[in-house]
Amino acid sequence: MDGTLFALTLATALGSIAMGGVFYGFSVLVMPGLAQVPAKDATGVMQGINRSAITFRFLSVFMGTTVASLGLGIWALVDWHGDYSGFLVAGAATYLVAGFMLTVGYHVPRNEALDKVTAGTPEADRMWAAYLVDWTRMNHVRGLAGIVAGGLLIAGIAAG
Repeated sequence: MDGTLFALTLATALGSIAMGGVFYGFSVLVMPGLAQVPAKDATGVMQGINRSAITFRFLSVFMGTTVASLGLGIWALVDWHGDYSGFLVAGAATYLVAGFMLTVGYHVPRNEALDKVTAGTPEADRMWAAYLVDWTRMNHVRGLAGIVAGGLLIAGIAAG
């Protein structure tokens, strides 16, 4: 594995693990904490959290890891090396599917729907009850996937 591929793989692994850690933190700290407060308060706080995620600081790591995963996966497929390329493709694909696609296809639409309700209304309270369970369940998946993706990429570095 040459220096450029090593650097890209390491950066992608670190980004995947960082994003997995963010998602994991939400699953085990933020969402259980929000479950302990009235739905009106939890809905309002989550609306604020979702809005604050649309920042350069968050998106640079989230999207940067997505772009790096895509590039790394393509690189590994085009310039296949049997000892490590499989790990790189698997790690990149894991992040792309479970980190990026799950976020865009599952979490973002639910975040946007939650943002449209007025906290404290019966509609918002019903939505929050479902959101809390369903959103968190799928967030476990993307948290674990980010960490697994990073582990696969590190395994690729070790093999290369």
